[in-house]
Amino acid sequence: MACSRLSGGLHGSGSRATAMRPVKKLDIFILKQFGLLFAGTFFICLFIFLMQFLWRYVDDLIGKGLAVGVLAKFFFYASLTLVPLSMPLALLLASLISFGNMGERLELLAMKAAGIPLVRILRPVCAFAVVVAAGSFYFQNVVAPESAKQLAALLYSMKQKSPEMEIPEGEFYNEIPGYNLYVEHKDMESGMLYGIMIYNQGASFDDTQIVLADSGRIQTTADQMHLKLTMYDGERFRNMQNTGSALDKATVPYMRETFKEEVDLIPFDNNFSVMDASLFNGNAQTKNLVSLRHGIDSISSYLDSVGHEQYRQYSYSFLRQVRVEGSRDSATLVAKAASQPLDLDSVMASLSDSERARAASIALDRARSGLSQTQLLADYSTSVNDSLRRHKLETYKKFTLSLACLIFFFIGAPLGAIIRKGGLGVPVVVSVVIFIFYYMVNIMGEKMGKNGDWDVAFGAWLSTCVLVPLAAWLTWKANQDSAMFNLEAYQQAMKRILKRIGL
Repeated sequence: MACSRLSGGLHGSGSRATAMRPVKKLDIFILKQFGLLFAGTFFICLFIFLMQFLWRYVDDLIGKGLAVGVLAKFFFYASLTLVPLSMPLALLLASLISFGNMGERLELLAMKAAGIPLVRILRPVCAFAVVVAAGSFYFQNVVAPESAKQLAALLYSMKQKSPEMEIPEGEFYNEIPGYNLYVEHKDMESGMLYGIMIYNQGASFDDTQIVLADSGRIQTTADQMHLKLTMYDGERFRNMQNTGSALDKATVPYMRETFKEEVDLIPFDNNFSVMDASLFNGNAQTKNLVSLRHGIDSISSYLDSVGHEQYRQYSYSFLRQVRVEGSRDSATLVAKAASQPLDLDSVMASLSDSERARAASIALDRARSGLSQTQLLADYSTSVNDSLRRHKLETYKKFTLSLACLIFFFIGAPLGAIIRKGGLGVPVVVSVVIFIFYYMVNIMGEKMGKNGDWDVAFGAWLSTCVLVPLAAWLTWKANQDSAMFNLEAYQQAMKRILKRIGL
């Protein structure tokens, strides 16, 4: 009897081992199909986002004479910062295509007919998606902050490479040391500048020169050490207080020079050099999770201390004003002022005309001073609060983008199983529509949270909260073998409705 039990046990274990082998092979088969598709779609998505990013900064790259190594660094760091954004879209597209292909080839139907539920089929790919989400979090917390720091240093250095490309219209440009340059209009095709006004500050205020020109052009010399400024139809005003004889100083305060064409060489080292990336350590995008939390605590503590300090200063200023105006017991006077309203008309009537004028002048000066100080504090508080919101937003983004990988998987895989269409047609269209919707909601939430219109946490997590119910509903519908995208079913239902109506 014992032998029969043992043989039965061996037979049972052998049958379970035999049943496990097809399941393991099935997992490998699914992972192989999905992994290859994910690798391809990931690089495609990364390339698309990189081209979009490059389009924003194309003016900083073209015509600067940048070396191949510098451009390679730019693309490398830009690619690293875009990896977390590419992973969710790649997962969505790969899951849609892979499960759509298996549905179209009836492989999913064969698996379900063998007694394997959809949840079990999704398990190996779900584990893969969890690994991708963890990798996304690692990139955002470790790799992306350093890449963003190096990329910011490169972009700033590129803008300084050829200042003639950066001169704005209608604004003073002061990136050239010792010069303030104003251009009314700039022709992007020919490079000509129109309506030029230049303030040459010189070594001191007495050496200031002002140049007005109808048009001109600014170029970099061949040795990359000077800027060649060619101006046409203009005037130069030079201060003569610091040069010339005593007679010149007395009779000629400045010199006016008219020219048809004039060329100035401005010392400017235009050789490319990358600035120190540590200067961007304070930006929220260049911090990891620990640094962001420290930054949030420091900014919050600083805001509280500034508020208490301003309250203390205003209170001290008020009490000091009471004492200066002759009160021996300032506390009693403050209590009386608080309990009894002050009749300003009777006070002003008791003063002479000169005293009333002096009181009005003092009150106006104090009101202007208080308004100016309040405006300054308001602007400063707005700037500090904006920095605090940016730090909080970057903290939440490290989690929301990682969770987006899982959410998009639970949207793409069930949707592919329902649609049962593979290839690059329907899956690409559906993926783009879903991702654009997610991107719009995410951008809107981040913008509203960054501006302070919404709570930062609500704005950052809005897109996640919107897509989680959709992912859960699609997973449930796919597990129930729903035919929600079966056009024939909708056509039959429409025919039945029309038949009942009598049409």
